[in-house]
This record gives sequence, C-alpha cells and structure tokens, in this order.
Amino acid sequence: MTDGTEGGFLERLRNSPRTVSTIIVILIVVGAIFAFSDQGQQPGAPTVSPAPTEVPPPEGSPTPKGETTPAPKGGPTPTPLPEARETEEAYMEVATRGDGATHLARRALLRSLEAGKPGFELTAEHKVWIEDYVKDRISRKSLALGESVTITKGLVREGIENSKGLTDAQLQHLKRYSRLVAAYR
Repeated sequence: MTDGTEGGFLERLRNSPRTVSTIIVILIVVGAIFAFSDQGQQPGAPTVSPAPTEVPPPEGSPTPKGETTPAPKGGPTPTPLPEARETEEAYMEVATRGDGATHLARRALLRSLEAGKPGFELTAEHKVWIEDYVKDRISRKSLALGESVTITKGLVREGIENSKGLTDAQLQHLKRYSRLVAAYR
C-alpha cells in the first residue's frame, strides 16, 4: 500500500502549511478563552455568592435597641476640597474631578454675572466666547484635583467688554457650542 495514503499525521502536517496555520489559530483562541474566562477569581477559590446583608443605620442614629452607632474606625477618610472663594479683586476657583480651565472660567463668569449685569444682553454664545477668552489667559495645563486657580475680576470684565465686538457670523458659529453647555440653556 504505497499509493500515497501511507504516512502519518506528522507527514501530512509537513506537507500542508494551511493545516498548521489553522491549528495555531485554534490554539490561540482556546488559550485566550481560558485566560480570560477566570479573570477576577483566584485559582482554586470557591465561588461564593454574597449573602444578603443589612444596611447599617447612619452614624449617630439610634439603633433598634436605643444605642447609637459608633463612627467607623480606621479606613481612609476623604479629604475635603478647599472651597472656592471670592476676594475684592479675584475669584479663587478650585478644580473638582473632571474640571479643566474652561470649567473654572465658566464658574468665575457665572459668579461675575450674579454680582452684576454687564449692561447689554449677554447671550449663551457670548458666554461661551468669554469663558474661552478667560481660559486662554489663565492656563494651558491640566489641573489637579483640588488645585486652586485665581481668575481676576478684571479679566472677566475684559472678556465681557471684548465680547461686545463679536459679529453675527461669530455668534452664529458659537451656537453649536453654546447648546452643549447646560449652564447656558
């Protein structure tokens, strides 16, 4: 029986590179499935579903027996962020999570507008332009959580005054951005 049907499995593998490629792909897929299927579990650790627990009452509130709950011991307590402040000449804005220079400029502008009207109709488009004007003059770097930035009241007033000169075409262009700012809707 030497009509070409002889030869073992290895002989056929040597003669067919497509078969070898297919086997390699299958091994990679099986390895990936195995590697990612046990993510988050320790090997040999039993799978335990969490038992229902009662929610403890807030600190200092009376328990069913009339006792007060003790404050938790140990564990990290979050440090409070410094509060934004206003001086005679500036706004001290503090960056919270996700804030950039534009957010701080927006808050300073809104504070300024609460303190007094600019003397002309300030549209949402004007406000977007002003916050961008202020942002470009205070910082080009990213802000850290809790970082304080000083924005002078004169800079905000300067932005308001300069926004008077916006053309209709510029205001029309700013409409697409003003729609995205919830504070200006």
